[in-house]
Amino acid sequence: MSQGCLGIGLALVAGPALVAIDPGFAPGPLIVVAQIVGVRNVVVERSHTDRQAVGRCAIGLPFGLAAGLVVLSLVSDEVIALLVGSLAAAGALSLLCGLRIVRSPRIEVATGAAVGFSSMTAALPGPPFVVTFSDMKPAALRGTVGSVFFMTAVAAMVGLLATGKFGAYEVELIAWLIPGIILGLFLARFVRPFLDRTWFRPAVLIVALAGGIALILRQVL
Repeated sequence: MSQGCLGIGLALVAGPALVAIDPGFAPGPLIVVAQIVGVRNVVVERSHTDRQAVGRCAIGLPFGLAAGLVVLSLVSDEVIALLVGSLAAAGALSLLCGLRIVRSPRIEVATGAAVGFSSMTAALPGPPFVVTFSDMKPAALRGTVGSVFFMTAVAAMVGLLATGKFGAYEVELIAWLIPGIILGLFLARFVRPFLDRTWFRPAVLIVALAGGIALILRQVL
């Protein structure tokens, strides 16, 4: 539901719990199912999309994806689970603490690289994007993030398929997620008008932080 409301959140909130159940959920299945919501945001919020920002993120994207693919090919499922938990916790904590970056063309290119790396390694593109673009209004954020994440997902899936990191088992995991995604997207229609209330965004981030910490503890204890 947070993905449908804010444009981010599926991997940040649900990712740690899903990876705790089965590390196979990251990165492929989470990347794919996020696009069910992402395509909606690209289409519906297209008039609010910052196309220049999308273009600059696209420049950095291939570098981050390539680096992430190298890391993914070298580490175990346990390390991936720890990485997902760490990125979820760090991303949520940074946003809760009000971390802000002054945007510039170079920062937006670097953000594209960071989004590509975190997507490929842990299916978590949201934190680096939101830290950079936190000044955007919700509609602009949804449209812009949807466009960048769609490009990221297409490129990431090509890389995963080419390296044998995505197959029939991952498709089965996606099938289990789709009903919940559709339900969340439906419920988001009723929640979206209340986005400006001060409690909503912190509540989502607190859940993400708790999930990330729980996943880290599960791997190290």
